[in-house]
Amino acid sequence: MALSSTSRQYIAFLTLTNLGFYVFQSYYIIYLRQSGLTFTDISVIFAANFVALALFCLVAGNFADRHGRKKAIVLGAVVNIAGFAIYGLSSSFWPFLAAEVILAGATALVNAGLEAWYMDELKCEGCISDVRVALPLTSGLSNVLGIAGGVVGSFLAAYTLNIPMLAGAAILIIPLIVAIGMFKENYGDRTGGFSSLIRSSMSHFRKSMALKALTAGEMLRGSAIIVYVIIYQPYLVAVGLGTDYLGIYFSLLMIAMAAGSLLSVKAAARFGRHRLLVLSSVLLVFAYLAQPLVHDYVLAGILFLITGFSQGLGLPSIMIWRNTLIPSRVRASTLAVLTVMLNLSAAVMSLGLGPLIDATSMEAAMYVGAILAAAAIPFYFVAHKWSLRVRDELQDMPPAGQAM
Repeated sequence: MALSSTSRQYIAFLTLTNLGFYVFQSYYIIYLRQSGLTFTDISVIFAANFVALALFCLVAGNFADRHGRKKAIVLGAVVNIAGFAIYGLSSSFWPFLAAEVILAGATALVNAGLEAWYMDELKCEGCISDVRVALPLTSGLSNVLGIAGGVVGSFLAAYTLNIPMLAGAAILIIPLIVAIGMFKENYGDRTGGFSSLIRSSMSHFRKSMALKALTAGEMLRGSAIIVYVIIYQPYLVAVGLGTDYLGIYFSLLMIAMAAGSLLSVKAAARFGRHRLLVLSSVLLVFAYLAQPLVHDYVLAGILFLITGFSQGLGLPSIMIWRNTLIPSRVRASTLAVLTVMLNLSAAVMSLGLGPLIDATSMEAAMYVGAILAAAAIPFYFVAHKWSLRVRDELQDMPPAGQAM
């Protein structure tokens, strides 16, 4: 399928942004651990990011709808570069915490602008069908670039562990140039103030049983995924994988996520989005319950690859599904409200997870992850039931207002 220029710009921006993130992330947890942080310290840093993201998202969504999605994306990209650079130049708890808050602001701006900008540009061009190809393709390509990110991170970490952070900041300059030079500006509701847009978004959320159930499922499944994000690097090292090989393993993890992303849309069309997300949750339950039974880094690595595949499998379906349930005029603001809910639940999970690991073991955290993933399953069936009763907003709503 030939994709529109908007889709190609979206793919270029997001894949290049993710490449910088993956170089940064390839040694992220081990870098924090070797800087002297405990799992409790790491959980506090994660929670600070999630809480800040929740707070910033409301303002960022309103900013993007009223003042322009492109402006939000560009500003977020600039702040992202600063946050990565601070991380790479730091080696203690408080600078890391400050960097996480800065990165939360950047993420809020980019998230608030990018998804809403893309969906409404496609509607104006009459190319809305692109999403069924572009979203999983973007996710898949991003994860394929994650292979390169892991290799680059592994090479750079051989010198010092902070160099991948600085390299990630340098890579983020490229998508910033893409956004400045190629993106057109578009808007949501420019007449309403912050409070009125939030009220409209919350009103839509309260009335949409499908959106409420879908969000509840994602709060639980997202919290379950946090477990693997925090523990997979130290757990693999604990069961015998050399630290030098974490970058290579990160590349394998990206392949697993890419495979899940690229399979997701065809699988969703054949089996249903709700069943695909149920499968994602079932895979998480299996991997978490099996992981404490193995103490070999090869088998442990395979189980973590299953969690990565599960994560890739679910993301495109969630993005498409929730956008069918949100009207264009409040799309960025409503996505921001949903992000607040998801990040507050993630903050609670993070704050409890670190002390749990320090007091017990990483295996105990895996059992918690299995319980959360299993609890998400009924909500996807409920969301599907109510989704059948509403129209597809992506097809039926009029185009969003354009820059004059």
